[in-house]
Amino acid sequence: MAQPQAPRGTRDPSPVARAALARPERRIALDLSDWRFILLALVATRLGLVAVGLVAMQVMPRGASYLDLVPRLPWLSMWLQWDAEHYAEIAVPGYSYGPNAYSNTAFFPLFPWILRLGASMLGRVDTETVALVGFIVANLALFVALLYLAALVRLDLGASVARRAVLYVLVFPTTVFLSAVYAEALFLATATGSLYHARRGEWYRAGICGALAALARPFGILLMVPLAIELLRQRPPRRAAFALVLVPAGTAAFFGYLWWQLGDPWLYVRANLTWGRGFAWPWETLLEFARQPLVVFGWYHSVVDLAFMVTMTTLAVLAWRRLPASYAAFASVGLLFTLSTKVWISTPRHALALFPLTILLAVYGERRWFHWAWLLLSTILAIGFAARWFSGNWLA
Repeated sequence: MAQPQAPRGTRDPSPVARAALARPERRIALDLSDWRFILLALVATRLGLVAVGLVAMQVMPRGASYLDLVPRLPWLSMWLQWDAEHYAEIAVPGYSYGPNAYSNTAFFPLFPWILRLGASMLGRVDTETVALVGFIVANLALFVALLYLAALVRLDLGASVARRAVLYVLVFPTTVFLSAVYAEALFLATATGSLYHARRGEWYRAGICGALAALARPFGILLMVPLAIELLRQRPPRRAAFALVLVPAGTAAFFGYLWWQLGDPWLYVRANLTWGRGFAWPWETLLEFARQPLVVFGWYHSVVDLAFMVTMTTLAVLAWRRLPASYAAFASVGLLFTLSTKVWISTPRHALALFPLTILLAVYGERRWFHWAWLLLSTILAIGFAARWFSGNWLA
């Protein structure tokens, strides 16, 4: 029997990966060998974020948009800033749309649907219950995402890179959004799961995870690109191509739901125009940065957004040299999607969705100096960014 070939652009798979690929009957198992490390790192960093939040609420001035949606539980209320309010609103009364208003139809439905289901099971569908369920769901999803991420990276790049990738996600500058009442962690879990199953030739699992990702965040539909690359590379039976159909079905389900509930399938697009998002060529947006005064944090012309965009673009180019093609392709199309949305707001948060870029950082982390320099810089930024966000000031 011929030995499985390593994907182009990567190192040979680890011995664990080669053994799994050589035994098809055991390929459905998810490698959970790092679960203790992942759980310990997750709990430690999340407790650190709670401490940062409690201190920030005491010593930092509250932003004009600070929300206190759960006043009885300050430790919980601090996780419901900015967009978290819209997810809670969708979960409790549901979607609504108003012309020229900041409507919640700009947010994808999987996360708030899960929050409503969880609150219903607890017998109380109100903001406080939804907030508690949202915090729990986000952190459980983060744990699942890290399990998938570690298994995926171990498959292609080895155990040491896998552990660094997990650590880099947990101390990423905008890691606060992975535990907040946001859809970021849920998307990361479904997207990494989709690519993991695709790399292993488990096409229906890859398609289902991709469909869920497409229901969670707009980046989800872009998973069609890495799945298509894996289909071409592995050349499975034709019926496996059905996995590609499942991914856009998730996005279509959201548009269909808006049509059913509110009478217009394009309300997501209309709401985004009100939020300032639309299509523009990347160089047009870049020229706006050159013409207008820059601010450190802000919805428009933010130095932080620009710095993240430049860094992400550099990493996306380098990814084609160091990562499997499906990884690099997802990072590239995700970056192009972000670059073309007319305004580059929330770029530091969107970087979380482009997880192959974090994997690339973990590859470079093989150099000891890079590893410790990135950990130090990322941790400092994560603490500062979290403190800013917890106190109700704009971050991303």
